[in-house]
Amino acid sequence: MRILKYALKNTIRNPFLSFSSILVISLLIFFINVLFFIEYVTSSITSNINDRMSISLNLKPGYDADNSEVIESISALKQASSSVQVQFISREEAFEVLKKRDPELSRVIEGDKDNPLPSSIVIKNIPLGEYPAINMVVKRYTGIIQYDEERSKKSLTDYRAQYDRIQGLINILLSVQYGIYGIIGFFIFAVFIIIYNSIGNFVFFYRDEIKIIRLVGGENFFIYGPFAIQGVLYTGLAYFIGTSVFSLLVRNINFSLITDFPVFIDRFFALYGQIFLMEFGVVLFVGLLSGFLSSRRFIGKENLS
Repeated sequence: MRILKYALKNTIRNPFLSFSSILVISLLIFFINVLFFIEYVTSSITSNINDRMSISLNLKPGYDADNSEVIESISALKQASSSVQVQFISREEAFEVLKKRDPELSRVIEGDKDNPLPSSIVIKNIPLGEYPAINMVVKRYTGIIQYDEERSKKSLTDYRAQYDRIQGLINILLSVQYGIYGIIGFFIFAVFIIIYNSIGNFVFFYRDEIKIIRLVGGENFFIYGPFAIQGVLYTGLAYFIGTSVFSLLVRNINFSLITDFPVFIDRFFALYGQIFLMEFGVVLFVGLLSGFLSSRRFIGKENLS
């Protein structure tokens, strides 16, 4: 209790330095929470790729559902990932789908004697990390797939073109997530530096008192402890302020581009509840460690020991 008392005393004795430090740390924590929210939105978009995107393998003429290679390829695709949905679509089924989507075009095709649409294998619900595994399976069956190396970069229906576009989008989303974690790490380091310099200033201002405590036989724990606890107080108050402001803003904005946005926000706080607790623990530890290391360094620098 005595250590906590002196930590509070130090905080109040220089209100401007304490307030400015807590304010800056609050802003950093606020932006860390914003980055978590961006990461959540990115993850939601990424997970929706499985529902929105599919890969179609257009088969060469003569290959149908009874062909042994087609059956084998479908089985191999299902074995590559338990999550994927693999569906064979015949030429006739493809034409029926076209009639519903584009009646005008279907009438033009219907005027020809032969149905030009190929049979295909449609792969859906592919987990992001398993696209390369699916690609390896597909490469084993290129003999039955319509694939033109020269035209693949231009053809939207070519398998390789589809795969490259999806993989490019995935890489962008993953880069965003990695960038977010990097910025969060930098912000946490910035919190450490702010506490470190603030405690260093307190040591300089009250070096005479620290020297007296040394002279009367004060223990190291009593000398360094208040500064370490002061770092915890700074980060604890800053976390409360930054997180409260973030929560109020997020819960009260109206983002019409996302359907059921309030539900979307509630899901965010439910999923990231443990992460916020971990964030709280991390910033408290950073405050404790930074305050302790700073007091050790600057007290020694002032030759107070």
